[in-house]
Amino acid sequence: MVARMARYGGHVLRERLARRRATGPTDIPVRTNEVTREWLTAVLCAGCPGAAVEAYEVAEVSSGTTTRWRVRVDYNDDGRDAALPTALFAKTTARWTQRLLLGTADVLTGEPDFYRHLRPHLEIETPYGYHGAVDPASGRSMVLLEDVAATRGAIFRTAQTPVSRAEMADLLTGMAGWHGRYWDDPALARPPFAHRTPDAFVANLARFARLRRRGRVGARRARMVIPDAVVPRYDDLYSALWRSLELTAEGPLTLLHGEPHIGNVYRTGAGRMGITDWQLVMRGSWAYDVAYAIVTGLTVEDRRAWERDLLGSYLGRLTATGVAAPDFDDAWLAYRQQTLWPYFGRLLATGRSLVQPRFPPDPSNFGMLERAANAVLDLDALGAVLGAPRRLGQGREA
Repeated sequence: MVARMARYGGHVLRERLARRRATGPTDIPVRTNEVTREWLTAVLCAGCPGAAVEAYEVAEVSSGTTTRWRVRVDYNDDGRDAALPTALFAKTTARWTQRLLLGTADVLTGEPDFYRHLRPHLEIETPYGYHGAVDPASGRSMVLLEDVAATRGAIFRTAQTPVSRAEMADLLTGMAGWHGRYWDDPALARPPFAHRTPDAFVANLARFARLRRRGRVGARRARMVIPDAVVPRYDDLYSALWRSLELTAEGPLTLLHGEPHIGNVYRTGAGRMGITDWQLVMRGSWAYDVAYAIVTGLTVEDRRAWERDLLGSYLGRLTATGVAAPDFDDAWLAYRQQTLWPYFGRLLATGRSLVQPRFPPDPSNFGMLERAANAVLDLDALGAVLGAPRRLGQGREA
């Protein structure tokens, strides 16, 4: 860890002093002032002889686990005739904390792998990818995506944005699409990320980010949104979390988005629900994705009213893809078991330390945390994982 921190820190310092600009296809620009017309031509026009970028505009949008910017591109006649992409969205690791988190969590290659190996085979509502590159030694990484806000009129959701029952059903339909496409598929084992399952990912993250300790800090910071019955059971829930994650590596494994919380969800101008940010792509149980999406995407009241019907709808869509979906009772248990990581994941995001990049802003994080904490309580996640009712708020079990 110390060696990685020093190595990444040294690279970031040298980059700031040298101020190199990207010109060739193997270069990895991580800041807007490193982009050039030559580099954009190299990565966007390689398959179109004669095509070239004539002008471009780059503007930084935000910074969190990655640094994000928008790119607008104008081509020569050959590029325009080939309908090359003009509205792009870049995600890079410009900062030391970003490289440290993503490198230590072993997810630097997640999105490049997804867009290179899997996106071409999926008919779902998610952006197209045009270029991706990673330098493991320095932690520099970048991916160029379709800017769906410009191309599809996408509006991103937050925990403060109402999501209707029909919208959540549509999101789960897309989820059933990628789950069904790669359900127990040997081809999924080929990409490098495929060896990562949720239990391995969270275990690695927990060591670096000190999940148990920072989760406690998050619980204190967000005490006002966590039900009273949940607060004193932190240790019990933390222990159950690891068993719930072990379960994600059992049974038929499929492609997982990895972090399908509401902040990664958008609605297109045509009314379709889509998802982006495939950084944590992995493989494991379908229930990991479904629980994360429903628990963080719906208000507490709406989840209570709709979750059983939504789960039934998802299972029907999954069956329609041609796979043998689990029966409802088994699926309901698996769904309940997978509500623990949305809770602890949001606790970690709230209790972040100074060496971690900023996650979604507090209002959004607190909103998702409130929803996840109530789901853990309502669905008796502790009892679901341990195999017997262990209702929170009824004292510590022996």
